[in-house]
Amino acid sequence: MKPSSLSALAAIFLTLCLHMAQPGFRKTIHKPGYCPEFFLSCPFVLLPLCQRDNGCKGSKKCCFYNCRRQCMEPWPALD
Repeated sequence: MKPSSLSALAAIFLTLCLHMAQPGFRKTIHKPGYCPEFFLSCPFVLLPLCQRDNGCKGSKKCCFYNCRRQCMEPWPALD
C-alpha cells in the first residue's frame, strides 16, 4: 500500500475509536434487583454470555454466576 493509503486508513481507524470511546456511546442500563450470590472459587472464567444489563431480555440482569457472566433473574433483595 502507498503511504497515503495507510495514513487515510489510520485516520479512519482513529476516528472510529474516538467515536466509540465517547461517554454515552452505549448507555448503561441498571435494572432493579440484585444478582444471585456466587461464593465458589472458579479455577478459570468462562467466556461471558452478556456484558451489561441492557444485553439481557426483560427483567434479567447480567450477573457473574457459575464462573461466567450470564443473564439471570434478579433477586429482589440480598437476604
